[in-house]
Amino acid sequence: MPDYSVEKRTTWGQQLRQNWRSSIYQLKICGLLFITLVAVGVTFYRVFVHLNLRQSLLQIVWTISTLGGAVESSHLHTPVAEWFSIFFIITILIVALWGVSLLIEATVRGEFVYYWGARRMERRIGQLKHHFIICGFGRMGREIARQFKQAHRQFVVVEHNPAQIPLLEASDYLFIQGDAREDEHLQCAGIERARGLVAVASSDEENVYITLSARVLNPKIYIVTRCSQASGEGKLLRAGADRVISPYVIGGRRMAQAVLQPSVVDFLDTVIHGEQMELVLEEVTIKAAAPLCGQALGDGTDAENELGVHLLGIMTREGRMLMRDIENRVLAEGDTLILLGDPDSMKTAIVRITGKASESVGQNSQSLV
Repeated sequence: MPDYSVEKRTTWGQQLRQNWRSSIYQLKICGLLFITLVAVGVTFYRVFVHLNLRQSLLQIVWTISTLGGAVESSHLHTPVAEWFSIFFIITILIVALWGVSLLIEATVRGEFVYYWGARRMERRIGQLKHHFIICGFGRMGREIARQFKQAHRQFVVVEHNPAQIPLLEASDYLFIQGDAREDEHLQCAGIERARGLVAVASSDEENVYITLSARVLNPKIYIVTRCSQASGEGKLLRAGADRVISPYVIGGRRMAQAVLQPSVVDFLDTVIHGEQMELVLEEVTIKAAAPLCGQALGDGTDAENELGVHLLGIMTREGRMLMRDIENRVLAEGDTLILLGDPDSMKTAIVRITGKASESVGQNSQSLV
């Protein structure tokens, strides 16, 4: 049977060693020691020297400042008081010199700037709602972040590799430096308020842990995760992933289509990823309060004829993709419409279908209304 107490002590020790590398962390410890010494000194002078609170504080200030002053009291010249004063002066000076050295070191290394920047970032992350979380900032993570930024979506990156932190700082993304497998780091990223999570860690094992943690912390979050090994897809789905993406399978299919149907691939790239597009591809999810919920598109609101957009398919709540006779199908809550059209007509169509305007039409994004 594993000894969990030993494992807990080891984790605590590793965390302490990691924190101790920070001058600001040591400065906090130094400040705590300084306050403790002042409290001990005030208590001693009040109890053993019989000074009042004001006189005790004055004696402490004179001692710390090394000015040599002293409150007039015969009890200060007793052996106990003199030995305490010697010990107190030596100790308080050591702590003070340590604090000054840490202050200079933190200033030179720029830790104060980083600390206040991290605090400011924490406040910004704390204000996010319905955002996305990207776990991992490797090559795939960077591309996902670029797509989210281009689509004007709010997101937070969670990355534990120190080598990736300068890239995150340079890109001006919101990020948490920590292990996404740990609940505390996902909570710092606002997992309870997040809309979706993308797990693109370096291994399938890490993605399984991330998926499990995210699903426990937020049962309603939509999770998409990367899978490198074919055997890992089932594990990720059982762990709680809504969708598992294999970059090798997707890449193989795309390369095959690029050879077999290059014009089709170019067309789809222009529609989905083109910067100056004549057509946009959008997905719109029907909510219960949508004007067309419970109606068919053919009932006086023909999307293709009246709004200038093409209805390519309907994804039902159960996950079935319908592509035939879809205009006469009664729309239900949870149905997702796949639409193709020019940006202006798309905005009008989304308003007619859902009653809400989409701010991301024409910005290379999917509209989940």
